[in-house]
Amino acid sequence: MDKMRQFGYQLQQRLAQFLYGRNGYDNLARACNAMAIILLLINIFAQSVIIYFLWVALFGYSIFRVYSKNVPKRYQENQKFLSMTEVPRKYIKLLRLQWRDRSVSRYYLCKGCHQQIRVPKGKGRIEIRCPKCGERFIRKT
Repeated sequence: MDKMRQFGYQLQQRLAQFLYGRNGYDNLARACNAMAIILLLINIFAQSVIIYFLWVALFGYSIFRVYSKNVPKRYQENQKFLSMTEVPRKYIKLLRLQWRDRSVSRYYLCKGCHQQIRVPKGKGRIEIRCPKCGERFIRKT
């Protein structure tokens, strides 16, 4: 058992040494992997050469990003990706919150500043005041 533990520790150390100074698994690499998996599943049924090459390209780009040593360049690319996908990510986050708190809370977006506001459920028609901009609106909870 000691030899197995020692082998695992050595393997872990070598992997950490290999990955030192590399970009790692960021949001853009995650998105590329997710798209690659979706294309792979589609290609199982469609059997298309184009989808196959798109899958390989996306997966290859993801691997390239993870092992790249040009961290500042990959960081800039990731920041641009995050800024381009900010609106959909906020919407998905709001949907997750709504689903998680569906039994106790309701979420509304302020018309003025687009701030999300959580109010308790089951209080009838109430006036909601936005904490950010102060706009008031009436909604049923």
